[in-house]
Amino acid sequence: MEALQIEMDPLIENQAKQNLKLVRPDQEWFVYYGKLYLFYVDAYKSLETCYDQLLHPQKRRLLKKMLENTMLRQIQIKQAMIFYSTQGNVIRSDFVNLHQVIFDEKRLIEDTEVSLPHYFSDEQNRKLAYRKQMLNHFLNEFHDTTQPEEEVLVDKAVLENIEQAIWFIQKNERGRQGIERVLLAKQLKKQELKKQEKQKKLQEGLEVHDSTEREEAITVIQKYYRGFKAREIVWDLREQESLFLGFTLEKPLQETDAYKTYHIQREKMKEKQQERLQEYKTALVEARDNLMNDWQDDIQNQMLAERRRWYMSEVQKAEGKLVPPKVAQFYKKDQVRLPLTEEEQEMMDLLDKEKKAAKKNKGKKKKKKKQEDEDIRVEQGPTEAIVKMQDLIEKHNQEWRNDQLNPYQKHENSLLKGEIAKGVEKQIREVVDEMIDMELINLRIALKAKKMKYPKKKKSKKKKAKVVEKAEEDDLLEEGDINFGFRSVAKKKKKKFPGDKGTAKKDPRDMLAELIESGIAKKLEPAKISDLIGNCNPLRQKQEMLQEQVADPSIYDLRQVLVQFIGMPLGSSYIKDNVKESNYVLFYGPHGSGKTHAVRALQTECDALILDLSPANIENKYQDKPDYLLSLAFKTAACFQPAIIYIDEIERIFKGKKKKKKGDQQPSSAGGMNWVKLRKYLLKYGKYFTEKQKENVTIIGCSYAPWNANKKQLKSFFKRRVYFPCPNYATRIMIFQKFFEERKIQLHPNFPISSLAHATEGFTAGNIKEALRKILTERRLILSTEIPYRISEFVDPLAVQQSTFLQQYQEFRKLHDDLSGNKARIDKLKKPAEDEKGKKKPGKKKK
Repeated sequence: MEALQIEMDPLIENQAKQNLKLVRPDQEWFVYYGKLYLFYVDAYKSLETCYDQLLHPQKRRLLKKMLENTMLRQIQIKQAMIFYSTQGNVIRSDFVNLHQVIFDEKRLIEDTEVSLPHYFSDEQNRKLAYRKQMLNHFLNEFHDTTQPEEEVLVDKAVLENIEQAIWFIQKNERGRQGIERVLLAKQLKKQELKKQEKQKKLQEGLEVHDSTEREEAITVIQKYYRGFKAREIVWDLREQESLFLGFTLEKPLQETDAYKTYHIQREKMKEKQQERLQEYKTALVEARDNLMNDWQDDIQNQMLAERRRWYMSEVQKAEGKLVPPKVAQFYKKDQVRLPLTEEEQEMMDLLDKEKKAAKKNKGKKKKKKKQEDEDIRVEQGPTEAIVKMQDLIEKHNQEWRNDQLNPYQKHENSLLKGEIAKGVEKQIREVVDEMIDMELINLRIALKAKKMKYPKKKKSKKKKAKVVEKAEEDDLLEEGDINFGFRSVAKKKKKKFPGDKGTAKKDPRDMLAELIESGIAKKLEPAKISDLIGNCNPLRQKQEMLQEQVADPSIYDLRQVLVQFIGMPLGSSYIKDNVKESNYVLFYGPHGSGKTHAVRALQTECDALILDLSPANIENKYQDKPDYLLSLAFKTAACFQPAIIYIDEIERIFKGKKKKKKGDQQPSSAGGMNWVKLRKYLLKYGKYFTEKQKENVTIIGCSYAPWNANKKQLKSFFKRRVYFPCPNYATRIMIFQKFFEERKIQLHPNFPISSLAHATEGFTAGNIKEALRKILTERRLILSTEIPYRISEFVDPLAVQQSTFLQQYQEFRKLHDDLSGNKARIDKLKKPAEDEKGKKKPGKKKK
């Protein structure tokens, strides 16, 4: 409720200033929305925990609505924060810097992290369960397995050419022999020096025995051993102190008894939730049958009498010459258009003038881009989501104020009648309407008024498509009632897309089977967004103030963008309907930075269908029919929502133009997919899922070399671009520690992980994981108890791995500034005021 009160502050302040336009500096709005965002994060976490563990089925339905509205408002506030983040070099970036607000509120940054709700993947309605059943059936039929596809890691060090491999072996063998010769020469030289020193001492008359050399060796060994023991004692004391202060845990969190107990209890709670839900559904069906048996005849007779009085009065008014065409006119009889006020009439006149002006300028060329978003302001005050939350809170307080008499948290029978009354009334009304339509036809025949035309009202030019109301409980639908298609079911003229003719009469289940057979619809290995290891960057604010270049986003910021702007709209149709988020997203970053892992995590946590249209996957499939392939994929995704269309190596499709040299020829696409045609059709499909259509489908393109692609086409097709950077020093330490913990490897306290983190500058998490996989073999893990790990074991495998060099990093940075729009915004701010007014810059006059 505190957050709702803060929401009302701008409106109250606006009213206090006599309805004047409320204007504040951007920084004040940013702080205001930042504090509000923290309140909604806390509310979201509490509601998500309650919904996950609550047993009462009717309360859970109410809580789910509150949870969805809280997520919606959280995203809206994040968008407002992005708009007002104009301080420093980062202007309106998706990676919002909230460090100062969090510090002022005396909170920890880790506590503000948001994850996707559990019910996205835990709860499956009948439609999703049917889709999963079909997917497993077709996978088993065509590929003899229902297991997810394993990720194939290509070893960059393996050479395909035998001659090149022999050359490398010869080169390394010569180097080894040379190193051995050098070591042997050094050893001989040391022996000669010892002989010379011994002869020199004998000439001076000093006694030389073997015992003196032995004593010197013993002192050296004692010195190093004492230093080692002293460091070990200091390390133990430091570990004990950090354990006492609570900085570290005795065991990892996953191995503690409390963690295991929590998961066991949660599984038991889920079983009880299913029991309560089944009892509730059974009670709903029984209550509906009882209501139909008791009141169906009375309600039906009452509706019939009311509609018969209506059409008889209409016939009497027309003196028997006209009969209403359909019963739909009955529902419009009470619609009375009130006369417009003076202000409304002025607004209507202005709108008409704007429409006429737009029609005149329709044929002319469009001017340059309109004013940027800087002139647009975010709406302040309570939104629709806040009003709904207030209504839901009042409803909860009214219905369950005294809930102490229900210790087993079963459904309330007294509320069942109100829940099913609307559904029963709608069902009876449909039957009655059909009967009245038949009576109207018979009456028209009887009065011989069949050829008479009923005067039609002028239809407005803008036709709003009727959206079918989604059932609150999809699990009550039967298998035959599953609607495979768009949620916007009204008949309207749809824009034609390439390949529509080939898929027009195909059943969605047949299309899904065809895609599974060709290996396009598949299962990926499960993953989690939390597996993207990394914390926030605490120095980001300072870096933005001191450096001209924008700092790399942290893995923490990356996880928040994936959850709030991609995961939540994909998992919830309610959020997708009410938030303006594009379905087209580009992931770009170096090899192994986590792009494919993010797609796998979104598939797992949102329970989405994956359609892989990567060039490597479709190269030898549908070669002559790229338009048919796209139509098949996009229609299947729309029918089996939520879905992800995944396109890896997008730069191969959106290939940039290069300057041709003399003698160069355009590479032909014979024997493979015609990428030029595919790009042409794919650009047309960039408008298939519009913001108005609100389909739970996301198109994700991945690229590790986006500078090879056409930037203009990438910007026009992908509306949101997400940069996956290389991990920084602190993140690399966390990656090494996490990998060792997963393998249950106990390193020596003095093992220099920090040295490995320094040596892997420019390496991604995938590069580090692949190198450690080669080092930590099964045999080495067995010998780890006898032979401790040395840092020299990690050097050679890490040296072979591909890394991001400085030149590649700079290319990524330039592209990130360009695609994010940050470069253009900073350049505009740096322009002098005279340039903005259109004055010429001072310079030499032309002769």
